[in-house]
Amino acid sequence: MRIAINSQRPASSSTPIAWTVAGSDSGGGAGIQVDLKVMNAFGVHGCSVITALTAQNTLGVRTAESVSRNMFSAQLEALRVDLPAAAIKSGMLGSRTNVELLADFLDSQTAPPPLVCDPVLKSTSGADLLDPEALDMLISGIFPHVTVLTPNLPEAAKLLGIESLSSIEESAGRILEMGVHSVLIKGGHAGTDDCCDYWTDGTRSVQLSSPRIETTATHGTGCILSAAIAAGLALGKDLPAAVIDAKTFLNQCLRLPVNAGGGRGPAQIGPFMNAPQDRPAAT
Repeated sequence: MRIAINSQRPASSSTPIAWTVAGSDSGGGAGIQVDLKVMNAFGVHGCSVITALTAQNTLGVRTAESVSRNMFSAQLEALRVDLPAAAIKSGMLGSRTNVELLADFLDSQTAPPPLVCDPVLKSTSGADLLDPEALDMLISGIFPHVTVLTPNLPEAAKLLGIESLSSIEESAGRILEMGVHSVLIKGGHAGTDDCCDYWTDGTRSVQLSSPRIETTATHGTGCILSAAIAAGLALGKDLPAAVIDAKTFLNQCLRLPVNAGGGRGPAQIGPFMNAPQDRPAAT
């Protein structure tokens, strides 16, 4: 079905605030570093709750270390009392403790803001970015608060306990049954000529299709997409519009790679241009 899209920013006298709850990427291409760049590109003030430190570059993750319980909680509280979020993006949570603390925080809020959850389970190089024992807590504690979940194909399969997805629509329906309000399954790992993503909230749905952009600058693409959705929600866009604008922005970033490092490099993060060539076909 076709969905009417409203991408206009509402009139406001103050800059919207979005939080990113994620890990620090020392290479600057993903995690906290890229999330804040994306939020700034949309005119949103980004705040951060750092879950873990990683030592990584364009070649891969060398090591990761979660922050302490006290530090994680203190960051959430510092932002809560002074810089309340219009939207939150969560990425790499790292440890079961962090997942539990974030779940408790969300439970304690009378009216929690929209939450975009990028279920970061592994890095592109294969490093574990979430303790395996934390997955059940992510599903039971975080998913009920999630406005939109953004798994790629391997992550969706992992969540469903299967090797691969036979039907993206059926798989999305099964993920909705896990408690999230909507899901965007990203199809970039399919290796087809077109990159096809599928979003649904169980009532509405939209298929997004864009020609594959051949580039090695693919580090942090999941972070870019989820942070852009959170920025759109902070600006007051409806969810389908935020998703489509985020996909448009990701295409823009992939067309403009940063020539840095010897591996999967970062994409260029600039102001959102909303160019027609970057907008996906939405049906």
